[in-house]
Amino acid sequence: MIRTLASRLYGTVVRLRNRAYDQGYLRSVRIPVPVISVGNITAGGTGKTPVVERLVEYYLRSGIRTAVVSRGYKRTSTGSVVVSDGKGSVVDVPSGGDEPVQIARKFPEAVVLADANRVRGCLRATQEFEVEVIILDDAYQHRAVGRSVDIVVLDASSALYAQRLLPAGRLREPLVNLSRADVLLLSRCEADVAHEQMTLALRAYSNVPVFATRFLPQHLRRLHDFGELPHDALRGASVVSFCGIGAPASFLKTMDHMGIASQQHHEFPDHHRFTDADIAMLLDGARAAGTVLLTTEKDAMRLLQHRTALEGVDVLYPVMRLEFLGAEEDFFRLLSERTSLRI
Repeated sequence: MIRTLASRLYGTVVRLRNRAYDQGYLRSVRIPVPVISVGNITAGGTGKTPVVERLVEYYLRSGIRTAVVSRGYKRTSTGSVVVSDGKGSVVDVPSGGDEPVQIARKFPEAVVLADANRVRGCLRATQEFEVEVIILDDAYQHRAVGRSVDIVVLDASSALYAQRLLPAGRLREPLVNLSRADVLLLSRCEADVAHEQMTLALRAYSNVPVFATRFLPQHLRRLHDFGELPHDALRGASVVSFCGIGAPASFLKTMDHMGIASQQHHEFPDHHRFTDADIAMLLDGARAAGTVLLTTEKDAMRLLQHRTALEGVDVLYPVMRLEFLGAEEDFFRLLSERTSLRI
């Protein structure tokens, strides 16, 4: 009952705020370069980070100076932090946040900023680093920044229509607000029927292009030296696995796809800061089982400060990449039209 009332109050606040933007009482700040927002309409993991990374890869490969501006969720720092200046130097996870650090380490040529004030972060990226495009992470609800393209990522494995508004459910705003989006991107599309049904259901809220995608492991990486192993190096093996992400079931599905079984599996809250006790427990489990520890890339970033304690046991994580199930060229052509960037 209390959650239902809280959801109604939350929904009223969301509607009033969006109406203020729609009617011009609140205004979005226009940034002098194209801004591509990658966000979602639900709380929890839909797979935004691999989408951001794919965009960063695409623009960097095209020779376009690229920045990522993120809130840097659960970082211990405040204000505006340069996670990476695009020259290879990256701050630690407590200062920059796990997802911004992950992106910065993977793409050293990208400028990465953590700033809860997205307007300030975007302006800083253009003024100090002269970037040509900004990828705005987790920003669908942050309308203070004007954007060229609004991409909303939806988990195709989740029954979206059955969700309720926070805090009773996972919806950040009503599904009808998908009408603001320019692109709907379905993640984790393992079965054609599932994503086709979801596409049809979404037509009740939006007529914009819908693209189906999935995440595939490129390779495995060792935490202690970042050495790469083939993605099937653990096929048939049994490991001690753990994760602290918004959609832990997705990690188990990845393991199943890679042919990896788990002797022990531990789940922590999303963005969990691993303690010495957590590390000791995981090490004891791996040593007792005589096997390796397997986790996600985002969790691995938060383990970097524990690398010394983890010596003696291999910690591996799969590096995931976004793959389109057709129409990839149409997706990037749409971005080019909306941003006017010549690729």
